[in-house]
Amino acid sequence: MLKRFSASVACFSRHPVRRAGWWLTLLLLSACATRPPAPPADGAAWQAHRAALETLTHWQVQGRVGVRAGEEGWNASFDWQQQDQDYRIRLRGPFGQGAVELHGNEQGVWLKQADRPAVFALDPESLLERETGWWLPVSGLRFWLRGLPAPGSESEYRWDELGALTQLQQQGWRIDYRRYRETDALRLPDRINIEGDALRVKFVIDAWQT
Repeated sequence: MLKRFSASVACFSRHPVRRAGWWLTLLLLSACATRPPAPPADGAAWQAHRAALETLTHWQVQGRVGVRAGEEGWNASFDWQQQDQDYRIRLRGPFGQGAVELHGNEQGVWLKQADRPAVFALDPESLLERETGWWLPVSGLRFWLRGLPAPGSESEYRWDELGALTQLQQQGWRIDYRRYRETDALRLPDRINIEGDALRVKFVIDAWQT
């Protein structure tokens, strides 16, 4: 036995290429063993998660938002209530001013600021920019806040092993989902970073109500 074992060791040491092949095989096996599981190739987990989120038509989210464009920026607390197509968004402390409220649906939107009459427009983006000087993708946020792509435009996205989005690119924006929380058996975003051109938006979610 000893001679046979010694002979095999000697044979192994005389073939460095073979020895290197053994080490490479072991390294590859080790890498495979420690690599995290990839999401299902067919996207079944994402499709199930997406279907569950799309049933969420009545919800409310509260948190904080920070917006930065170059050297300018502002921070605010926000409260977003969604009832089917109707929404009400309250921003407290943005733009260096008092509270701002958007209330609308697909027919149009009203904006109200403290001590000013309400003003109307067909879409929230142009209205917000006209009245405050800031442009935000309000229409897309209705879906992005829940972790969904907005319908009607092309998008690219990635999801994790549980089916929740980790990154979404749509309408010229990149949305990174940094963290999720469990709310009523749903995984809903907790930290969201949004970037588009020179604008950066960060959402920190304090509470979800579904």
